[in-house]
Amino acid sequence: MPDAPVVVIKIGSNSLINKKGHLDGPYLRQVAADFAHLRATGHQPVLVTSGAVASGVGILGLKERPPGLPERQALAAIGQVSLARAWEEALAAEGLVAAQVLLTYDDFTVRSRYLNLHDTFRALFAFGAVPVINENDTVAVEELTVGDNDRLSALVATQLGAARLLLLTDIDGVYDADPRTNPGAKRLQEIPVVTAAVLAAAGGAGARGRGGMRSKVEAARLASGAGVTTHIVPARHPQVIRRCLEDADVGTRIPGRGERADSRRRWLAVARRVKGTLVIDDGAATALVKRGRSLLAAGITGITGKFERGDTVGITTTAGEEIARGLAAMSSTDMDLVKGLKMDAAAKTLGHALPKAAVHRDDLLMLV
Repeated sequence: MPDAPVVVIKIGSNSLINKKGHLDGPYLRQVAADFAHLRATGHQPVLVTSGAVASGVGILGLKERPPGLPERQALAAIGQVSLARAWEEALAAEGLVAAQVLLTYDDFTVRSRYLNLHDTFRALFAFGAVPVINENDTVAVEELTVGDNDRLSALVATQLGAARLLLLTDIDGVYDADPRTNPGAKRLQEIPVVTAAVLAAAGGAGARGRGGMRSKVEAARLASGAGVTTHIVPARHPQVIRRCLEDADVGTRIPGRGERADSRRRWLAVARRVKGTLVIDDGAATALVKRGRSLLAAGITGITGKFERGDTVGITTTAGEEIARGLAAMSSTDMDLVKGLKMDAAAKTLGHALPKAAVHRDDLLMLV
């Protein structure tokens, strides 16, 4: 990756579409000007843009998005053309070259594709291009029904080892309660740790997009765990991108709190789906967090989910805080049999020798 710090900016559909349902050209040009400022001040901007389906709706003059998956995928194909052209023209006006990158979840979870994507980004940066990223909604069935660009931007940010992730939305930040139903709700200037209570206070999806505040908070949690500082900010706030880099009081800031790990461990812990959870005792948590140790079976108190050896698992404290993710060295069936046991007793229970650890330190990414 480039020496310049990477800043990933994700913009939601509601912020990109004007009142007539079409792409807002003046706003895109404003964002492009901010990107030029980022480049001039030594940063590498990366754009994750929503708006393909919404643009398709506007082009066809539909009153709302149809519920059917084939129809939405067709609208994504129609709208993606104008979306890419609009960003190309806006960036070109600032002397920047746009590079369209359409991704699916497999581009992150399949190791060979993940590495190839990493090399592609490296080449794009060397050419001085600005990646303009979107999900490949036309063919990515699972991503269109489950995924969203908030999570996509978090995956991109963690893969690139970004310094910042900016989630630009039509709401001015995260609140301690739903402001639509609670007039006393207060904006949170900073969220040190994304807890279950914070997630519970987040709302649902937006009118035009698939995300919503909850998906943004979850994306921030994912990025924060890989050491990326995230900002959830109002897209139309004056110079909002510049103000985020100054850590001004705008929107909500979620500081990166995990370790800056190597690419392989970021891939293991962040890009791959979590298949299960290991609950560990306080002693094991201290060994992981403060001493950099591997996780042993003796420190495991509970197991949820079904996973095989080599799957990614989350590691939580008895209080429910996820402190790490890693590669399981045993299946959930074997892990359940030996949890809480020391090595000799565990080997006797299974009838064969155990791996050196339930999750080895080399396959572990700390989130705190």
